[in-house]
Amino acid sequence: MFNLTGAITGAVTTPLDVIKTRLMVQGSTKQYTGICHCVNTILREEGSSAFFRGMGPRVLWIGIGGSIFFGVLEKTKQLLAHKRPLAEN
Repeated sequence: MFNLTGAITGAVTTPLDVIKTRLMVQGSTKQYTGICHCVNTILREEGSSAFFRGMGPRVLWIGIGGSIFFGVLEKTKQLLAHKRPLAEN
């Protein structure tokens, strides 16, 4: 099973992740002075498509990861629900 809502969220938030990553990895070079400067520099130098780089792997990672997490959560809830009556006796 694939976590569709997680995948959609991953796709929609990819531009924000690109901006966050650029700001984080700039280090002491201070290539960008802030969020707006980062966005404008990316648009000017690389075009709007740069905001969607890595979307495929991000969607896949979040979609599969969310599915695994949800599956483990549900299985854990089932196991705990079955064990609870035994502990009460």
